[in-house]
Amino acid sequence: MPKILTFDLGTTLFKLAVFVLRGNLLGLRRVHPPIEHPRAGTWEMAVESFFSCLRGGIRELRTQFDLSDVSAISFASQANSFTLLDAADRPLCPLILWPDDRAIGQTAAMQRAAGRAALRQQTGIPRMSHQFAAAKLLQLRGETPSLFRDRPRLMFISDLLTWWLTRQHVCEGGIAGLSGAADIHALRWRDEALEELGFGSLRLPTITRAGRDVGAIDPAAADELSLPRACRFVVGSLDQYAGAIGTGSVRAGRVTETTGTVLAAVRCARVIRQDAPPEVFAGPSFDPELYFEMSFSSTAANLLEHYRNSLPDRPDFSELMSLAEHATAGELRIEPLGEGEAIDRCFRHVTAQHSPGQVVRAILECVAAQLAGQIRSLCDREMPSRIASAGGGARSDLWLRIKQDMLGVPFRATVCEEPTSLGAAILAGSAVLGKSVPALAEEWVAFRE
Repeated sequence: MPKILTFDLGTTLFKLAVFVLRGNLLGLRRVHPPIEHPRAGTWEMAVESFFSCLRGGIRELRTQFDLSDVSAISFASQANSFTLLDAADRPLCPLILWPDDRAIGQTAAMQRAAGRAALRQQTGIPRMSHQFAAAKLLQLRGETPSLFRDRPRLMFISDLLTWWLTRQHVCEGGIAGLSGAADIHALRWRDEALEELGFGSLRLPTITRAGRDVGAIDPAAADELSLPRACRFVVGSLDQYAGAIGTGSVRAGRVTETTGTVLAAVRCARVIRQDAPPEVFAGPSFDPELYFEMSFSSTAANLLEHYRNSLPDRPDFSELMSLAEHATAGELRIEPLGEGEAIDRCFRHVTAQHSPGQVVRAILECVAAQLAGQIRSLCDREMPSRIASAGGGARSDLWLRIKQDMLGVPFRATVCEEPTSLGAAILAGSAVLGKSVPALAEEWVAFRE
């Protein structure tokens, strides 16, 4: 049975997955990205280290699986993590990742740009912060103007993967949209915004829609990675949108939530609401007749991981969930994480008298309450009949029950524990098999009882 290879370029983990061409996950390799912090608040990754990390993941997969029949490759990716390349496609700087805080001084400039009426209409972005690539580009241009002298090429992290495997300069529309410099309806860069947002002196990739087959991978890459030269490369999507696809939220009105490093709720929609609440973002989907609306928050599973790491024995998450099962609801309040706040402030009501079970239960309730607000913002009065769950939080039945009780809507987790990777596989499978994404999602996505 031919296979599909997917790359999930997450913030804290890269995941390389192998699927057979009927949606079954054969194997997965988790690789820690080689992130460096040369100064406080900076998040960087050397470009060659990025490639070496992925090469190592593929080598590990080859020890268990025959990859000589991989028919297609696709990806799911973080946004606003980028590098600059010179005219010969050599890196001028490391990958600068979206959590990097070096551009915090550009916050006012981002707020001014986000205040333009055309920004939300054309880009689907209601607000911008120092974590956007645009802020870091403005910061770099001020600090090192020589970087921009010869019109360097901008590559987001998934563009870099695409170029490595195909030698093509292509950017997926949802990732381009979250730059603030792209028109998500026409799938083109916005000339009027490029200079203001720091993109004006750059060579930019061609924007394309998720699910586009860009052809066979580069022969040199195929030989280097022991992949067949006939293997196709299919453009993936923003990771949150891939998670929606991998949980079957591919028709208007369906909703997916992802509880991971970031808490995100995604709704498939036919039109973008211009009167949507200010926390709702929008982006293009695999279908020109559909959009994804999204609300996200930093109040997520990162609170649980932070608390776990503070415990002397660093127990497994399953142990923590078991302790929380026996705690009473509402015994303790954990505060949501505010923008720019230290995560320790979320735990300011915790005392030595609180048990780990009480603290974990309060974390689950805090994140669930945040999610409930996000979903109400997305759906207004048109709540879905069910909400699909992805991310690490979907593995906890207790967390699913808490979320369900808060919203009064059933939550369902997929059988596949890697729905984001499955979403990328569905995009690739759609291109290879000639079936629509919704039709393939109906065949490949199954839910736990």
